[in-house]
Amino acid sequence: MKLVKLTPLLLAMSTFSAYAENNYPTLERVDSVLTCMAQHGGQTVENLYACSCKIDVVASIVPFELWDEARTFKAYKRMPGEKGGLFRDSDRADEVVPTLEEADAEGEKRCFVGVRHQKAKEVSSTK
Repeated sequence: MKLVKLTPLLLAMSTFSAYAENNYPTLERVDSVLTCMAQHGGQTVENLYACSCKIDVVASIVPFELWDEARTFKAYKRMPGEKGGLFRDSDRADEVVPTLEEADAEGEKRCFVGVRHQKAKEVSSTK
């Protein structure tokens, strides 16, 4: 009897959990995957799987709003002059950017991002 009463609650919790890990807009996910692929040797099937996995891992660790904020700080801190200073000299940037970098590193580790590309580099450098 208790199981019947808990079933809707369990379904709602599992739906919310899936949503919480999949709350990144599709465009942002695609942009992230394409950027990752470009950084790790181009558009290959291996990179597609690894980079798609990576953004899934990051999404499970960092909420989209924090990810978006940290990515903005990282992108604009290279801007020269006073405008870039707003992004470089920010306490908030010092707080959120390391969180994103840790999540990115975890995603790359779990998903073997760049492993095949790195091995190819090592083989070509020994020839």
